[in-house]
Amino acid sequence: MASLLKLATKLAIVGGATVLVVNHEVFGANKYTQQIISKVRTSLPDTAEAFDQMPTKQELNNSLVESWNSGVQNSFKWLADAPQHACRLYSLALDKIKG
Repeated sequence: MASLLKLATKLAIVGGATVLVVNHEVFGANKYTQQIISKVRTSLPDTAEAFDQMPTKQELNNSLVESWNSGVQNSFKWLADAPQHACRLYSLALDKIKG
């Protein structure tokens, strides 16, 4: 019975959050999001600092591009160094076998 109540509570929370997001058009146009942020700022003034620290769209884009490029560069560096790693692992395995 307790697990059923727990499940119902979780479903109610998720359902309520979904209804609020849809009704307030959080994922709609930018002007709606700005209105919601200003409402939250006025009703919860302590959140203003958190909103001020949020990165801009350009900063997020730059960060994602840099992360992607870094991952690509590291992948190709690993591939370029793979023969050396294979030789080293072969030597270690041979030393272990010879004892």
